[in-house]
Amino acid sequence: MKSLSQLADDELVKLYENGNNGAFEILLSRYKSKVYSYIYLIVRNKELTEDIFQDTFIKAIATIQQGRYVESGKFLGWVNRIAHNLIIDH
Repeated sequence: MKSLSQLADDELVKLYENGNNGAFEILLSRYKSKVYSYIYLIVRNKELTEDIFQDTFIKAIATIQQGRYVESGKFLGWVNRIAHNLIIDH
């Protein structure tokens, strides 16, 4: 059996959806630096970046837990889209 860190993103999302919090921790550790960098490159403000970063993952968690996540591409692209929309909203 594969360890969590060896699973693909879509498998981790399914596990998280079914209550495995460790699966989301793996996703977060995989992509936190990329998402943070993406946000910072646009807003150029550390405090605002941290706020939007946190809001991005809160929204991602809520969406997955509500069963509304649809794998229509890559997890990173989906999370970056959430971040981008939050940047625009700000």
